[in-house]
Amino acid sequence: MTQTKNSLTYYITLIMLAVIPIVYFKTYIGPLPLSAEVVLIPLLVLSFVYDYRKGNIEFNRFNIRSFFIAFLLFLLAAIASLVKAESLSPAVMEIARYLSYVFLFLILVKVKFSKEQYLNFAKAFGIAALIVGLFGIFQYVFNFSLNKAGLYALKEAKGRVDSTLINPNYYSSFLNFVIPTLLLLAVVYFKEKKVQLMFFAFYAIYVINLILTYTRAAWVTMIGGLLLILMIMPKKFIKGFIKPHILLSFIALTIFVYFMPDVQERTHSALYAIEKLVFKNTSSVISGPVFGDDDEGDETTDEEMVEEDETTNRAVVSRVTLWKTGWVMFRDNPVLGVGMGNYYVRYKDFVTKYPELDIGHEAYSVHNSYLKVAAETGTIGLMTFMAIYVLFFLQVAKLYFAQRERLGKVLAAGLFVGAATFMVQNLSNNLMFIPQLNVIFWLVSALVIAFLHQLKEQAL
Repeated sequence: MTQTKNSLTYYITLIMLAVIPIVYFKTYIGPLPLSAEVVLIPLLVLSFVYDYRKGNIEFNRFNIRSFFIAFLLFLLAAIASLVKAESLSPAVMEIARYLSYVFLFLILVKVKFSKEQYLNFAKAFGIAALIVGLFGIFQYVFNFSLNKAGLYALKEAKGRVDSTLINPNYYSSFLNFVIPTLLLLAVVYFKEKKVQLMFFAFYAIYVINLILTYTRAAWVTMIGGLLLILMIMPKKFIKGFIKPHILLSFIALTIFVYFMPDVQERTHSALYAIEKLVFKNTSSVISGPVFGDDDEGDETTDEEMVEEDETTNRAVVSRVTLWKTGWVMFRDNPVLGVGMGNYYVRYKDFVTKYPELDIGHEAYSVHNSYLKVAAETGTIGLMTFMAIYVLFFLQVAKLYFAQRERLGKVLAAGLFVGAATFMVQNLSNNLMFIPQLNVIFWLVSALVIAFLHQLKEQAL
């Protein structure tokens, strides 16, 4: 069957790509949440059912069976965990959100769109992503609605940029998800100098935004993503990177970033935090005077450094305590957990039972998606949950090696590295449970995987 017109599924997908990154609103109708994704995902499902019944869509030959099984196994584990749930309301809401991501991904990875439609998808998301990035710059320059949380260690910054994603940590993860593809498009895919510089400028906007989130884990993750790109596409990337206009642009961006407010101090504290996490019982080799021993400003600098290190150390201790809480909750309920969505419900019980875990809050996030899953659904839940992402990376890697066109290689590598940064940042935040961010992840991933599959079939 040949598609002769645009389907409702196509239009809803286009709207989602344009709207979800830009529009954030959330309210409640009684106990039920109302937001952009809560409206658009059901519309996508209804449109899909309508188009299928009317014969307006066709399916590609991508085999979704393994994904379906992986999604189903975690769903069964989540349902099984409900026997331990103290409260069913958050459990039902968490499972409903999970199912919405499943339907979103399976529909869009399986529906066959034309090359022109995929190009329109890319344009819609690209324009939305550019608006998000420009708004982030605007937000900082004009001191508009900046996030003031976590400013205790920032002496020069006016605030932390979160653009349209509400929280600087969420925003930094979104930026890291997109940055690898932007960089690869600029350096590897496009050959025309003007287009390369245009995409490098887009990349630079995102890097500057990432710095302005002042999320140290995201800075480290961005560097890790760059190293992963070099491992995946070393020859093609280096060949494009050493072109004079790209190299000069990168040097200019690096210098600009280096002299942005608090970057040097925040980088020091990031290294100090990593050192404290990895080498808990050793004396610091990172902390100490920045200038020489004979420098006149040493005394003031030393005092500032000590204050910064103490502040960072408190943040590290607090974060580690939160992780320990999640671990203890899992340790005490290793098979089924405390029940899907019940981490917050049971938090007070555990910090009361183990006073050393109390950081002075009635309830607090574990700041680690994997510990949250383990604590709520136990070993069975964690294993089935991780199986979904293992399968995801295996499929993307398989598609990467199957590509014959440069565009396919770039998109597969960009998705793989972007998704890897997403996984890493979930070690320090519950990003997999943030609806707006998670919808973007599964929406973009489904479309890229489906497009890569189409390119692979065309090359056969």
